[in-house]
Amino acid sequence: MPACPLCNNLRTTLFYQQQRGLLSGREYYHCEQCQLVHVPQRFQLDSETEKSVYDLHENNPNDPQYRQFLARIFEPMIERLDAGACGLDFGSGPGPTLSSMFAEAGMPCTTYDIYYDNRLERLQHCYDYVVCTEVIEHVAAPLEVFNTLIRCLKPGGYLGIMTQRWLDAERFKGWTYRNDPTHIGFFHERTFRYLAIKFALELTIYPRDVVIFRKPHDQG
Repeated sequence: MPACPLCNNLRTTLFYQQQRGLLSGREYYHCEQCQLVHVPQRFQLDSETEKSVYDLHENNPNDPQYRQFLARIFEPMIERLDAGACGLDFGSGPGPTLSSMFAEAGMPCTTYDIYYDNRLERLQHCYDYVVCTEVIEHVAAPLEVFNTLIRCLKPGGYLGIMTQRWLDAERFKGWTYRNDPTHIGFFHERTFRYLAIKFALELTIYPRDVVIFRKPHDQG
């Protein structure tokens, strides 16, 4: 069985196998320790094919509906932040929008994206807040990414993550979120609780798809 890419647990079990469509045969494995469901590497897209899928996304910063969608994470984040707080939008995509929303609210936000804004020096700084919206489900090495995101946070800073969470095995079978070929990691509420304990973070869980971590002031 493939090891869990989040907690390295070797006790994973086959959770579901796609029965039809373009992803027929794709396997999903469940980790007993952190509750992550992941797609093994042999079923993942290569980087060129993956980017070709992202190139089709129409993330228009001027689209009111897209802004309303992002408000699910934007609004609870700005409630916590002081005026002038500086942040990072990790995985900002081909049409950065969330960073613009924060900047308009007086909270400057720089961007990083492995395909569209790959400036690694931006990951060497620390920020008052970091947001990662509809990104973590695409990541093949989630533990490495979480380490990076937390390292980018100042003590007392906030990390907001937006990704749909799986609920139970029966609903997973009909869950359209898993049908995106670039979605390879699926988080449960208990997965985020596991991460909060592992990294000694405070955690607030919102309905459906938003969680916010806080890095304690005494954590360097």
